[in-house]
Amino acid sequence: MAPSISVGAAAPSRAAGASTKKSADEVELLRRRNAELEREVAALRLELGAARRRAETAEEAEERLCVQLGDAEVEALELARAYQAHVHELARELAAARAAPARPAR
Repeated sequence: MAPSISVGAAAPSRAAGASTKKSADEVELLRRRNAELEREVAALRLELGAARRRAETAEEAEERLCVQLGDAEVEALELARAYQAHVHELARELAAARAAPARPAR
């Protein structure tokens, strides 16, 4: 024999009306909470955008400072080499002056 299928309809009870009311209240509460969360997300996105712009600005400033520091280091090295060359030249002149025979005073 083939299996039989029984189809029955549930009779509405008194609790079903209360359940529907409670469910509607829960749905409304969830909608309000969802709207609140969406506003918070929008505010956080704005805050994130502002933070990204600040980070980009700081990164650009850091890059400019690095370039300026590199230029200053190059200039300092050139000045140090020029100063060292000048000191060596003065030392050679002093050594030459000491090595030259003393001239009698007239």
